Amino acid sequence: MATGSIPESIDWKPGAEQLTPDPDPQPGTDTDAKIATPTAVGSELKTLVHQSSHYLAGLVAKLALGLVSFPIFTRVLSVSEYGMMDLGERLLLLLTVACKAGLQNSSLRFYNQQEFAKNKRAERRYYSTLFFGMLGTSGGVLLLFFIASLLIPKAVSLGSLANLVYLILGLSLFRAMGSVLWGFLRIEERTKTFNVLSVVAKAATIAAICAFFPWIGRTARAYFAGTLGVEALLALGLTAWLLVRGVLDLGSFKFDLFHTAVAYGAPLIIYEFAFAILGSTDRILVRHYLGADALGFYAVAYGLARNVNEFLVTPLSLALIPIYMRIWASDGAQKTAAFLTVALDIFIMASVGVLAAVAASGHAVMVILASSKYAGADRLVPVILAALVVYATHPFVAAGLLIHKRTLLMAELLVASAALNIGLNCLLLPRIGLMGGAITTLVSYLACIVSLAYASNRLLPLRLDLRSLVKYGLAALSAWVLGSQFRVTSPIVEFLVRSFVVVISYLVILYAVDCRMRDWTRLGLRWLQNHAGLRPGQG
Repeated sequence: MATGSIPESIDWKPGAEQLTPDPDPQPGTDTDAKIATPTAVGSELKTLVHQSSHYLAGLVAKLALGLVSFPIFTRVLSVSEYGMMDLGERLLLLLTVACKAGLQNSSLRFYNQQEFAKNKRAERRYYSTLFFGMLGTSGGVLLLFFIASLLIPKAVSLGSLANLVYLILGLSLFRAMGSVLWGFLRIEERTKTFNVLSVVAKAATIAAICAFFPWIGRTARAYFAGTLGVEALLALGLTAWLLVRGVLDLGSFKFDLFHTAVAYGAPLIIYEFAFAILGSTDRILVRHYLGADALGFYAVAYGLARNVNEFLVTPLSLALIPIYMRIWASDGAQKTAAFLTVALDIFIMASVGVLAAVAASGHAVMVILASSKYAGADRLVPVILAALVVYATHPFVAAGLLIHKRTLLMAELLVASAALNIGLNCLLLPRIGLMGGAITTLVSYLACIVSLAYASNRLLPLRLDLRSLVKYGLAALSAWVLGSQFRVTSPIVEFLVRSFVVVISYLVILYAVDCRMRDWTRLGLRWLQNHAGLRPGQG
C-alpha cells in the first residue's frame, strides 16, 4: 500500500540546505466544521471529479485488460499455482515496504511547485535526494537479504516460495523505485501521462507473462518473470525522463533533506508494514490451516473483489490526496473538512450500490471470469469487497492524523488491527473454513477504520449525516433482494440482468427517499441540456 500524506506549507528558501516546515497549525474554532453542502466546496469537487475522470479513464482501460488477463491466469494456472502466485505477491508487498522506507510519502510531503519554478537548485535537490535515497534504501534491503541468504539459507528460502525469491527481490527493487517515480507524476498532476503509462505497462505485463508461459511453464515463476521485465523497463524509462529534464544529479543529493524525509516517513513504515501484515496473514494462515487449493480459491475471490474495489477507489484516491493537500495549505481546516465530508458521503453512496450489484451477480461473474472450477468462491466476494470498501475510506477518515503528523498513532492502531486479524483467523479458519477468513478481514478492517476515525475526528471533524447512511444501506438491501430474484441459465445474461436491476433499483429508491439525489439529478439533467445545446423545455 502506498499511504498518502498531507503537507503543511513549506518554506524552502533559495539556497537553503534543508526544509523548514511551518509550525503545526493551532487548533481553533475553524476546525469545528459544520456539515457542508455540495455548493460550499463546489470548485474543489469539480477539480476532484475532473482529475478523477482522468484516472478513471486509465483505470477502465486497465480493468478491460484485467478482464482478459484474469480468465487467462485462472485457467492456465492450476488452483494451487494461482494461490502460490498470490502468496508471492504478499511477500513482494512486505519487501517493497521495507525497500521504500517511507520515502514515497515524502515525495508528496516536500514538493513545492512555486519554489521549484523559481529555484532550479531546490528542484534538483528535491528530485535527486528522493530518487537516489530510494535507490540507496532499496539496495540496502536487498544486500541485507543476500547476506542473510548466505548465513542462514534455510530461513531465507521461504519453503514453497524458494523458486520465486530472487525474482521477487528484483521486482521489489523496481517497484520501490516505481513508487517514487509514479509519485513525481502524481504530485505534478500529470494525470494523462500517468494513465497512458499505467495502461501500457498493464498491457505489456500481460503480454510478457503469456510469452513466458510456454518457455518457463504454467507456473507462478512465469508470472513474476514477466512482471519483473516490464516494471524494470518502465522504471528505467521514467528515470531517463528525469535525466533529460536535468533534475537528477548525484551531486545534488542532500543528506539533511534525506534525513528529514526518512524521519517524516519512518512512522509510516510501521503503518505500511502493519497494513501489509493485515492484508497478508489471511493468505498465510489459509494455506497453513486449509491447504494450497483452499488458498487458490481464496486468492481468486480476493482478486475479484480487489478489481471491483480498484474501480471505485483508485481514481478517487489518486486525485484526492493532492487536492486536499492544497486545500489545507491554502484555505485551512474548515474548508478541508467540508470538502472531505462531501466527498466521503458521495463515495459511500456509490460504493454501497456497487456492493449490492456484486452481491447479486457474484456467482455469474465468478463463472465467467474464473471458470466453474472456482464455483463456491463467489460467496466470499461480497464479504471481502465490503472489507476493502470499508478500508478504502481511510484517506478521508485519517486526514486529521496525517495533517497533524500523528502517523505513529496511526501505526499503533493498525498494528492492533493486524493482531486482531491474526487472532480471529486462527480462531475461525479451522472452524468455518474460508468464510472465516473473509469475515475476519471485514471485522479487522472495520475495527481499523473506526479507531482511525475516532482519533482523527478530534483533530479534523468530518460530520456525516447518519440518516443518509441508513438510507443508502436500506436502498442497497432492497435493490439486492430485487436483483436476486432473476434467475437465468446463461451466466453472462444473469450478470447483465441482475446488475442492471440492482443499479436501477438503487438509484430509483434513493431518488424517492433522498432530496440530495433529486437535486443532483436535476443538476445532471441541466448539465446535459447545456452540453447538448438544448434549452429547458426543448427536446
